[in-house]
Amino acid sequence: MKLRFRESTLFLYALGISLIAFISNSIRSIIFPSLINGIVGFTLGRKKLPQKLLVSLLLLNVWGAFLNGLYFHNFGEVIISTQVVVIREGVIESFLLVSLRFFLVVGATLLMLGLTNMRDLIKSLERDLRISPGIAFTITYAFRLFPLLSKDLSEVYISRRERGFSSMILNPRNLKSILLPLLNLSYERAVWGGISAELRGLSMRRIREGKSLSVGDLAIFCALILQWVLALTQLS
Repeated sequence: MKLRFRESTLFLYALGISLIAFISNSIRSIIFPSLINGIVGFTLGRKKLPQKLLVSLLLLNVWGAFLNGLYFHNFGEVIISTQVVVIREGVIESFLLVSLRFFLVVGATLLMLGLTNMRDLIKSLERDLRISPGIAFTITYAFRLFPLLSKDLSEVYISRRERGFSSMILNPRNLKSILLPLLNLSYERAVWGGISAELRGLSMRRIREGKSLSVGDLAIFCALILQWVLALTQLS
């Protein structure tokens, strides 16, 4: 028998799993949920999101996690020492912790996106969680931006290559000139998307009665509770 679950259940699961990243203060408290959600999420996410976007997210995480550890947690026993930089054990621990938090949050989000349809998600948030149409549209639209960002990123890469610029995102200067156009495009798209939704009568939508919990919904909530228990028992 195929398990069926509400889209709002997957949304609550992704939200609940993401909160683990904020309470976990050690690698052992977050490693199990991160690996599970990261592997499953990125596997399902490949069906909905282009591979180039996923690779870009991974590279940005690696660069950001390393810089965070280098500037704020460079203490303890020396691991690598050169004329340019000294890396201590605190950098490695911080890098792993930030990376695991990334896998946890992004993995849970990709898991939800891989199993839901955006239109059904809006209806489920309104129907099952009694969220107002405006807020439900805003939440869903934020997830809808992922594939659109991938398209924008490809166009930015093409534009930079035609102008003879490098597209290596690990270079801070290149990263800034790539992210700013993406932010501007996303802002303009969000503004006009909201205007379009209001003109189509978004605020006048009627909320229907919610569906009852299924076996699949209960299984999702049990998986969420189990991961919370494991994370809380491993807190330092």
